[in-house]
This record gives sequence, structure tokens and C-alpha cells, in this order.
Amino acid sequence: MSPNRILAGLLPADLGLLEPNLEPVDLPVRKQLHPRTRRIEHVYFPESGIASVVANGEHEIEIGIIGREGVTAVSVVMGNEERPRYETYMQVAGKGHRLSVDHLREALDASATLRKAFLLYAYAYMTQMADTALSNGRHKIEERLARWLLLADDRLDGSKIPLTHEFLGVMLGTARPGVTIALQELERRGWITHKRGVITIIDRKGLLRSSNGAYFRPSDK
Repeated sequence: MSPNRILAGLLPADLGLLEPNLEPVDLPVRKQLHPRTRRIEHVYFPESGIASVVANGEHEIEIGIIGREGVTAVSVVMGNEERPRYETYMQVAGKGHRLSVDHLREALDASATLRKAFLLYAYAYMTQMADTALSNGRHKIEERLARWLLLADDRLDGSKIPLTHEFLGVMLGTARPGVTIALQELERRGWITHKRGVITIIDRKGLLRSSNGAYFRPSDK
């Protein structure tokens, strides 16, 4: 069974429509999955690691996170195969599979149950984006950082998250000094440790309290 949960949850007949055309891929840090300058040619099913969907304005800010629970480029599921509005790249290295847009479209046209499964994921992903927008407008940096670490923990094995201050600044849409202060506060409380670009979660329940409602759905880890 695939570690990717959207693939693992498909009916055997639906998986059979995709499986012959799935290509295994390495997903190193900073690999561009969907640059804004290019038409979407493949979708990716991460089995490990984390991909970020990032809006580029005056400052970069993450608007979505995708791990082993899903698939990238959900706009393709809804019929849009043009250039993406936002960039998607790997922020935590992993592995997975990719599938050409043409093969995905053929499979979705062939099976109503497959199409429903992908649309249900697209809805969950859009809800996550809405939660992120709400959190960015309502919560303090420390609370947003706690939320983000919980989301990452849901998608990774173990308690270590390899992330630089630069990446965290993009994730949270804030300058590095703000990230440093937030990390130090979570570390002071004993919820995490941070050393040499690696954050280790010590107390998930403590992070949940620190998120102050920014993260409210139970983990599916």
C-alpha cells in the first residue's frame, strides 16, 4: 500500500487507472514542482517530505502545505491546467510519485468514484488554505508557528523537522527576527528544541496550547 493516503484510499479499480502511469521521483529540498512560469504538466503524490504552495507578492508567504495526505496542483482536478497562480516547491525533502496531467484527466473522465475522491481532497485542501488565511490575519507569530509545526508533524515521521529561519520566514510571512523570537519562546516553554536548522518537537500538547485555536482539527498522523 502506498504511503500516500489519497492513493492508499482509492478503490482498487480506481487505483488501477493510475498505477501503470505513476512514476517514482525523488523530491529534494527546493525542487520546483509547479513554477508560476510553466504550464502544469504533472501532479505529484508525496510519500514523504512536505511541499509548500507560496504566494509571491511584496513578500513570499505560504498559503498551503501538502504532504503524504494528498496531491499537488488540485486546480487540475477542477479543470484548470494552465500556468499555476502560485509556486509549489519542496521545503522538506522526500519521495513520491508523479503522474502526467493527461493521464490524470483520462482517469478522472473514466471514473466518477475516482473524480469524487480527488474532489473531496481538493475541498479539504481549500479548507486548509482558508484556515491559513484566517490564522495569518488573527493570530500572533508564535501561535502561527505552533500551528505550522503541528501541521508539519502530521505529515512527517518522527519529531524532527529540518527547517531554516529563511524557510520559516516564508511559511509565516515574517522577517527572520520575528521567527527567532517565536522559536525561542516555544523552546523556553519546553515544547521544542531548535539547533542547526532542525526543530525537534518535544511536547505536541504544549504546541497545541500555544497555537491558541489556530490549529483545531485532530491530527491524522
